[in-house]
Amino acid sequence: MRRFITIWTLLLLSISVVSAQFFPSKLNVTLGLNVGASRLYHDIDFQSTVINADFQRVEEYVEDAFQQEGIDYDYTWDNYAKANKLRDTYIQPRFGFSVNVTYGHLPVFLILDAMSSTSGYERMAYSGTLGLGKDFEIGDNIGLFLTCMGGYKLVWDKGFGDKTIVNSFGDKFQRGKIQQYFGAREPLGSQKGNLFALRLGVGKEIGEAGDMSAGLEGYGELDLTDRIQRQARMSNIGIQAYFRFKLIGKSKGDDQFFPNPAGGRKN
Repeated sequence: MRRFITIWTLLLLSISVVSAQFFPSKLNVTLGLNVGASRLYHDIDFQSTVINADFQRVEEYVEDAFQQEGIDYDYTWDNYAKANKLRDTYIQPRFGFSVNVTYGHLPVFLILDAMSSTSGYERMAYSGTLGLGKDFEIGDNIGLFLTCMGGYKLVWDKGFGDKTIVNSFGDKFQRGKIQQYFGAREPLGSQKGNLFALRLGVGKEIGEAGDMSAGLEGYGELDLTDRIQRQARMSNIGIQAYFRFKLIGKSKGDDQFFPNPAGGRKN
């Protein structure tokens, strides 16, 4: 946590210094708090993971038990998957921070996220998204806007792996027991992913200056990582509520004209 706070503090200070030197009037940076939930679609081949060791243990135990009763019984993977309620998709709560960077009226954005993992809220996921899109104002000076963004997302998900497999067990008792099989650091392969990200939302500016905003966003992320590199997927959909405030950039009032006591108008 200390390293996380240090990195984010240095990042914000760097953005402030660079903007003050090179982009004094057009760079816009906001810091946001996000809370929501997402559904992960991981498409794991469980039999190629360490879970297969638990299946073999249970298979041997069950078949030996039936053999002692003189019954020839074939315990299959389907029996194991049904008993443990294995699932290819599940929901996790999500929360964290984001920095949104835009420049003037260009429809280009950069989003830096530090959010809880889609695989398990106990771990963090760090990402950067670069793409096209912007906020489109609704109505006439009422502060409402629509958000439409799409682009490339690079993510490092520290929960992807053991948490993904464990939370795929619908049976809560087995979820606790299965933790013992995870000695491998990355049981599903690389924790880095290349995703196509799409965001759609609605929000409202708060205050006369428009320096704060709150809203709701829905998002979808498709894992484009080569399956040769990693079979399991980070694809997910979700929804989040956010509260953002401006760190760098013009307020609404900065663009208005005010009377100049010396005559004329002052911008």
